[in-house]
Amino acid sequence: MRKPVTDKGDLRQMARAIVNRPLKESTIAEYRRVADRMGDLGWYEYAIDHQLTKGSAVVARYAWRREMAQRLLNVLTAIDREQDSVARRALRHEMYFYGQNLQAPQPSYEPFTANKTKKQSKRASLRGLPSDWRAQLFLGLKPADQMRAAVLILTGCRPAELRMGVYVRRDGGVFNFKIRGAKVSELTGAGQPERTLRINAEPILGKIINEHLLEIISSHGGEMTIQDANQNRAFEKRLSRAGQKIGLSDVSPYSLRHQFSADLKGEVEPDQVSLALGHVSVKSRKHYGHANQRRSTTGGVLLSVEASRELRGITSGYGRTANTLASDFLAPK
Repeated sequence: MRKPVTDKGDLRQMARAIVNRPLKESTIAEYRRVADRMGDLGWYEYAIDHQLTKGSAVVARYAWRREMAQRLLNVLTAIDREQDSVARRALRHEMYFYGQNLQAPQPSYEPFTANKTKKQSKRASLRGLPSDWRAQLFLGLKPADQMRAAVLILTGCRPAELRMGVYVRRDGGVFNFKIRGAKVSELTGAGQPERTLRINAEPILGKIINEHLLEIISSHGGEMTIQDANQNRAFEKRLSRAGQKIGLSDVSPYSLRHQFSADLKGEVEPDQVSLALGHVSVKSRKHYGHANQRRSTTGGVLLSVEASRELRGITSGYGRTANTLASDFLAPK
């Protein structure tokens, strides 16, 4: 086993190499936030206590390592300035503590999965629903909630993204939606910071509702931002209650996201589904809807999609450019 470094100069060099590693300001800021949350806990203990995913545990480990290095540098500076021998001795104990922590082998972390209760998948809420269930839900809502519901229905966006505001512009008889991603990390590269979807609403909501929505957008100058400004999820609760009143007992905003994905899986190239849902990894789409749960059978819902980031693990050339017309990849009819 390699002998731990204990010399002040070597410890300072080691700590500086960690702290001065070139990183984006956003990455450094995220490390600081994570370190603040961990406090004096080690990254491994924190990961176990909070049942972190493997990716989040990696972030916690890097944040902890950078924090330990910064504390070591602070102690080394304090030693150089301290004149009292007793205080210097105490500071040297701290120096050894942080130095040993940085050099100690770190355990391998595996997320805890035993004895977890399996969550009911929102995908299951699509079972047995009528083909026009989204139109029924739309009509069951009060007018003040209908445009918010229309965004969820037509884009499959996350409720958190609706709370940030979704921009929509009329383009003839179709809609262009611009969505800011809610699950985005500069540190891990997760999520799409922004995506734009060109959507034909008629196959989903029917001709009458489609024309009604187009007229509303036109009355606002052809463009508007639709937002669920309340942070207490009152709209989401009203949507679920509206579904219960018309016999759609298990419907929620995420049911709309799963249904949107299911429709696309039966219509367009798979990597487009990932981009439209705001994913970067192609693996994530498997959790959202099945092609056999399609309710829109006429096709032509997603006309094009653009996204900020290329896909990881792409299965086609589509995800390399992230801006090809969806019509170029329509499944054969």
